[in-house]
Amino acid sequence: MTVTIKDVSKDAKVSIKTVSRVINNEANVAEETKKKVLLSVNKLGFRPNKSAQSLRSKRSFIIALLYDNPNKSYLADVQSGIFKACKLTGYNLVIQECDYKSANLNNAILEFVNDLKIDGLILTPPLSDMDDFLKDLDKHKIEYAVIAPSTKKAESLYVSSNDYEAAYKLTSEIIKHGHKQIGFIKGHPKHSASTLRFNGFVDAIKNHSLKTNNDWIKQGNFSFKSGFDAGVEIFHSGNIPTAIFASNDSMAAGIMKSAQMKGLKIPDDISIAGFDDSPIADEIWPALTTVRQPVEKMANHAAKILMAKFNGIEEKNQSKEFKSDLILRESLKTL
Repeated sequence: MTVTIKDVSKDAKVSIKTVSRVINNEANVAEETKKKVLLSVNKLGFRPNKSAQSLRSKRSFIIALLYDNPNKSYLADVQSGIFKACKLTGYNLVIQECDYKSANLNNAILEFVNDLKIDGLILTPPLSDMDDFLKDLDKHKIEYAVIAPSTKKAESLYVSSNDYEAAYKLTSEIIKHGHKQIGFIKGHPKHSASTLRFNGFVDAIKNHSLKTNNDWIKQGNFSFKSGFDAGVEIFHSGNIPTAIFASNDSMAAGIMKSAQMKGLKIPDDISIAGFDDSPIADEIWPALTTVRQPVEKMANHAAKILMAKFNGIEEKNQSKEFKSDLILRESLKTL
């Protein structure tokens, strides 16, 4: 039996017009009413007629996630957060991989948006920091929200977390555990988060009257392999730190593998820490000390404020900075 808007209206005890306004994400609907209608929508399994809505609103009800990122776990969290927002509002999600180095990137994305009649875009690093690309989107009046931009512009929709502060706190925690010789694996060189995390690490080292050792600082790109390769370089040098902080969990897992292949025990011989608290952090052994970054919540909020903008809804604190938490696990030893 097909569930209709009338069924939702009856179950939620509101008018059909109110149900329509909630489904279309229109302004000036009380939060309590919105929650009641969405509860009925989910309970009854109601699915709006997108063809009819598209004809009325001249929208496709499609948003797209654009990415150029080798970290599958990060992308899974971003996708999950956006999908949950889409499910509540009846939007569809298209996922498009991009090559940020391509000379034809701008034209390719414009063609992609026009061909699929995309209503708006959600951009992840490094795309969220490419000024020429963003200006081109503005020029063609394409709506978008950015995740973790280096520059937070008042007129832009964005979500972020304080990568610098989180990296500073984790480095300080490693030092608090008695470590004075600490290595660091940088993230993707085109991601602003990589620079912020490295700067947080360096400042924490300096402010605790310690020194960085360039032999223990390696360039990665957020992939497991780049972490593994960095670990091989450090461990084969013979000059090994007591701890290594990697810019994300995938690289930290790669370092752990290279350490174990070298015969080093974690954390007895070397402590390892990561960043993001991705699923792998709690699945490997020893479990990884890391920073819990609410990537899924960030992506979910990005999708919500983007879809709200389609309907002319200007909410307070649309753009938002999320807090991160230190997660201490067995991979970090006290000396």
